[in-house]
Amino acid sequence: MPHHDQNHVTHHDDSQIRDAICGHVDWLRKFAVSLETGKLDRSAHDISCDDRCDFGQWLTTLRADPNDPAMEKLDVIKALHSRFHRYAGEIAGRLEAGEKENAHARFTSPAFKRVTNSLVLNLNDWRQDFKPLMV
Repeated sequence: MPHHDQNHVTHHDDSQIRDAICGHVDWLRKFAVSLETGKLDRSAHDISCDDRCDFGQWLTTLRADPNDPAMEKLDVIKALHSRFHRYAGEIAGRLEAGEKENAHARFTSPAFKRVTNSLVLNLNDWRQDFKPLMV
């Protein structure tokens, strides 16, 4: 994993965001299996925390910087990422409570799809800000 200075992000490296998109999509597939089997690999509390995944840990190292255009969307990305984890944690909590059908219904609901799609779309958009400008 490339090293990132705490206050500066290299625009030529969008790998953290690419990995975040892939990681969250892969995790959603595993989460769907967990909902079918009724067995989670982590607690609902852990799932609801937005700083337990690799991307969330990386986000905590970033700071808004008025001189860095890529950081303009940082607060939006953090909020969307947090919302995704909070919602997923609520779904996992239903499963932990033995409410398998309720958990599955929430997972397949338009509301969770909006949360998921919004995060992925905004990550894809943010990723463009990390690519070098064509002169």
